[in-house]
Amino acid sequence: MSRELPPQQAFQTHCLAQMGVVSWLSIDKNESATDSVSGTVFMPVQPWPIDMDAPSNSSFADSYRDQPSAGFRSAEPVPAPMPKLSPEEKEPLVHNLREQLNAGPEIIVEDLQPIEELAVDIVVEPDPTLNTQITRLNIHAYALSNKLLILSDVPQVFTQAEDIERLALKMGQALLKQPIDEWQGSAFTWPGQLRNPYFLNRTDWLFGALESYVGRLVKDFPETPWLVLAGAQITQLVEDLPPESFLKQYPTAHIVSLSELYRIPELRKDAWQVMQSSFFR
Repeated sequence: MSRELPPQQAFQTHCLAQMGVVSWLSIDKNESATDSVSGTVFMPVQPWPIDMDAPSNSSFADSYRDQPSAGFRSAEPVPAPMPKLSPEEKEPLVHNLREQLNAGPEIIVEDLQPIEELAVDIVVEPDPTLNTQITRLNIHAYALSNKLLILSDVPQVFTQAEDIERLALKMGQALLKQPIDEWQGSAFTWPGQLRNPYFLNRTDWLFGALESYVGRLVKDFPETPWLVLAGAQITQLVEDLPPESFLKQYPTAHIVSLSELYRIPELRKDAWQVMQSSFFR
């Protein structure tokens, strides 16, 4: 007795036949094992579309083989394989160190001799000792007509700046015998804002600062300036400068400070005579 199978069972029968099973036994209550069955399997020529640009079967198989297996642990990174080292490489011996270094031609091996420390005499230059007792300085400077420079001591607490300025202009006009059309005034203080007590003993720094300050004032003077030192401190400080200092090369007049000349007018006559004898010999 034969019967027609539905398409699903017919396809199963076809697959079993491809695997070598010649008969498919399906025993129901009213059927025997010897009943023959038949069915029609409708198989398309190519059930799956083929991409002509896809890689070949061998490359696809290789790429599939390289992919990690699916599962819950597939997202974990694959640990890198540990290189296998020989026992000698794991625990290198000290006596083989020279052989290992000599094996590389780019490595230069020198004799590992003990380093000898040589005593070197370090010459420490002493601080320059300069013969001066001036450690603090407060002066006002007046550059008049690019020819006359007045450096005057002023008190630390000084309130007559405008009066002293007018006195310096009148003195310069009388000395140069011409109106003062161009002039500038400024102040110099040492150590000023410097709070390091080390500066009090380095009078050479004071000398350098004073020379730099005066150099900026007279840099535009076309000729050698006339220098008026007004006050005991600035006079003593310039006298203590080294002989090669440019401040000692100027024609110089030594008078009392301008603040004293302002407070004591009787001193102006003596100061005028000193300036006349210094610049007009």
